[in-house]
Amino acid sequence: MNNDLEEIKNRLNIVDVIGDYLRLEKAGGNYRALCPFHNEKSPSFMVNEEKQIWHCFGCQKGGDIFSFVMEIEGLEFYPTLKLLAEKAGVTLTKNISGLIEKKSNSMEILELATKFYEIQLWKGAGKIKILNYLKTRGLTEETVKTFRLGYAPKGWRNLLDFLVGRGYKIDEIAKTGLLVEKLQNNNKDYYDRFRDRIIFPIGDYSGKILGYSARVAPGGDETQAKYVNSPETEVYHKSKVLYGLDKAKSEIRQKDFVLLVEGNMDVIASFQAGIKNAVAVSGTALTVMQLDILKRYTKNIKMLFDMDSAGEEATKKSIKLCFSKDISVQVVELPSGKDAADLAQKDPKKLVESVAGAKGAMEYFFQKTFTRFDKNNPEDKKKISAILLEMIGELENEVEKSHWLKKIANELDVRDIVLTEELKKVKLGERIPTRNRNQAADEFFQIINRQKIDILLEELVGLLLAIPGSWESLAVKKEYDSAYFFRNNILRLMLERGNEFSFCFNEFIDGINREFQLEAEKLFFRKKFRLGLNNELEEVSLEELKRELSGILAEIEEKIKKDKRIKVEKDLALAEKRMDKIAKNLLLKELKDLSKI
Repeated sequence: MNNDLEEIKNRLNIVDVIGDYLRLEKAGGNYRALCPFHNEKSPSFMVNEEKQIWHCFGCQKGGDIFSFVMEIEGLEFYPTLKLLAEKAGVTLTKNISGLIEKKSNSMEILELATKFYEIQLWKGAGKIKILNYLKTRGLTEETVKTFRLGYAPKGWRNLLDFLVGRGYKIDEIAKTGLLVEKLQNNNKDYYDRFRDRIIFPIGDYSGKILGYSARVAPGGDETQAKYVNSPETEVYHKSKVLYGLDKAKSEIRQKDFVLLVEGNMDVIASFQAGIKNAVAVSGTALTVMQLDILKRYTKNIKMLFDMDSAGEEATKKSIKLCFSKDISVQVVELPSGKDAADLAQKDPKKLVESVAGAKGAMEYFFQKTFTRFDKNNPEDKKKISAILLEMIGELENEVEKSHWLKKIANELDVRDIVLTEELKKVKLGERIPTRNRNQAADEFFQIINRQKIDILLEELVGLLLAIPGSWESLAVKKEYDSAYFFRNNILRLMLERGNEFSFCFNEFIDGINREFQLEAEKLFFRKKFRLGLNNELEEVSLEELKRELSGILAEIEEKIKKDKRIKVEKDLALAEKRMDKIAKNLLLKELKDLSKI
């Protein structure tokens, strides 16, 4: 695959590729534009033609032509590879093109199945009963067609016979999740998965069908599940899919927020009411992968889930997940007893007003929690702090954390420091629930230190790549502590195999896997360039880079010495406790030697 990637990169210039999407301006030896991934008035999105990489100093995104197209088109890797290969005139190697072709065949079957279900709704068995039902739910014919709703008629082999009649093999159809397999007399047999159900096709970012959610038809067999969804297949992965994204993505970018709702009907009804930036999770709790997809379009989510006990718990979990990904979240509250689909049908204006009046997630839980409990009761005080600290602990922004800690402290009439200590216990409990408190606290602070050394090592990678000769010098002299330096996988590769790449940035990037490649390019760009006072991209001087490198190495060395001293001091205390004189003398000598370094 690497050969395919390199051939595409060799044939395509990043300036031309990005120039098809953005208006690039020459800025010295580079190009700049307004970043398409966040709102800004001054351009901080920069393209370096020499290295064939891009970077935004505002939102910190960056990479090569593949990462840009994936980000701006909302594509996964293989569709991006296919798109750029066609643009570059590159024929992909057999195993890669075979994988793409395999997925294309499944999607071809799913597209044909969707048309079958649509015909059954508009001209077949669902023409009267199902269409009338959808109209009673407030949906117009135009909306039904926009979302390609359909009907799976009664019977065991309607779709199966239709697709076989179009020349598809049963095992090909089975791979799409449209069939259910059964064993009969030790032989495999198949029948239609969806029978007498309203069909909601689930598409990818571009509308290509991946799977379905199927609701039992009115008057149908109510003993069966109300909804039946497609199983996991080679193209449908529910943890990566958001219902309605293909219809909503442009509006999400324009409005700079997404309305996240529970069900398919909520999306459809919201769309018809004029809220066209709504999506729903597909039969699963909100996942990290779904959030990563949404972050391609916006970092702002308005959440509208049912507010029964189950819905509130789902909202809480989803909000915590958003906080951990540094996504801004608001909660939409509807009039009592309403859900999005019902309100959109009966009073669409009220739904629009409710979405516009969404509250910040922390504000929502703050008010709700203080309403449920008596802040003057000591036991209730504990409950209030426990609930809210659990939410605050997930916030990434320290300023926001501090704000809510102060606000809760004022309401509960306790000191900030008390809540800060309680917050530490909450986080420790999440990290190490089975350990005792002292041991957990010790490991917690080790985690904090570990994070600091990891940050220093990332800075070191960027500097070594940006300063000619520095990488080779460090690798050849081997004046480093591998136990620390090898914590960073990219740095380990650089120090162990630098000679294979001639200590050259371009050769290194071409020779490592894609995950490391993107990270190394980002770290290099962050050190090599910066935005000047006039918002021009300027190259950081070699002298300045060398000064920073010296400072980083000194910080790392000091951190290593500090860790070693702490360890020796702990061992010394243990030796004294055990009255082990030999060990004590050796450790005292080691401590003395460390103080000389």
